[in-house]
Amino acid sequence: MAEQSIPKQKPFMEQLALKEVGKDEYEMINLPQKMGNPLDIAYGGYAIAVACKAASLTVPEGYHLYSMQGNYLGPAYTDRPLRASVRVVRQTRTFATRQVEVSQTTDAGKEGKEGEKRVCLLATADFMVAETLSLLSYSQAPLNSYPNWKDCPTPSVAYSGLVAEGKMPQKMLDAHAVGFNLLNHLYDQRLCPNAIFAQNLYGIAKELPHTQDNLPPSSRTTADWIRSKEVLPKPIDHITALTFLIDTAIAFLPLSFNHRWFDDVSAVSSLDFSLRIFANEVDVNGWLLRELRAPVADQGRSFGEAWIWNEEGKAVACMSQQSILRPTKKKAKGKL
Repeated sequence: MAEQSIPKQKPFMEQLALKEVGKDEYEMINLPQKMGNPLDIAYGGYAIAVACKAASLTVPEGYHLYSMQGNYLGPAYTDRPLRASVRVVRQTRTFATRQVEVSQTTDAGKEGKEGEKRVCLLATADFMVAETLSLLSYSQAPLNSYPNWKDCPTPSVAYSGLVAEGKMPQKMLDAHAVGFNLLNHLYDQRLCPNAIFAQNLYGIAKELPHTQDNLPPSSRTTADWIRSKEVLPKPIDHITALTFLIDTAIAFLPLSFNHRWFDDVSAVSSLDFSLRIFANEVDVNGWLLRELRAPVADQGRSFGEAWIWNEEGKAVACMSQQSILRPTKKKAKGKL
């Protein structure tokens, strides 16, 4: 089988560029891309980011996104653009609420029938004007301690080290480079050495032991430092980039943490999400610490969280998700 080449990627501002196609209706100018998932479907961060940006375009200046809740209703495909339809639910002097439907058009049917709209994501976004004062100001710290980004290796250095030490083959690293090229293209990243992703290539090298094997799965974490490579000019671009980024990897954390990978499941993808933003001014061009955990897995589902702090240690945002985690079906034994 021929080796996959790393696809060329557009800058973030181009990838998430929207055109207005109707009243409070927007469509991607370019196509969404895949990341991490071996299936030919778009990375889920595109749908959330498009919903975030479209909703933000409909609110007056001075309103800040602080909450977005929603459900993934189906996969998005990489051969057609995403479209967002926004409905104004509330608009007051303090609050704004928008309902966003993100969809794609299905292929044209037989007998020349036009394609139909297929909804991929439904979300509610809440905005608020800045308060003049805060009664209290504090935030939780990461569950584990991590070195500063200056003392953490790049993915290239960390993973090349695993190959040099004979812990995994070069072809496994090459496969990762193809599957996660979008992340590498858009963001600078430093891997915390005591985090799981730094030790097992996001879980692809599932046979490798990691330093958290002695902990119960609910207590395991991974973390990295990350920032946008591209200079983002406006607040709406920063909040869109944050929304795009924070979705990464939550669905497959239980696989990565427990020596499993996509060949061990028949389905793994996000079902819903709850995004909370704690800062009105978000700077994705500055270094951000991201910690991920998956405290619950049962009933064919998992629950995962991603938390983000700025370099000063202030919590910037968190996202929680429930995801489908369906095992592969066992083959029935043949009768003699």
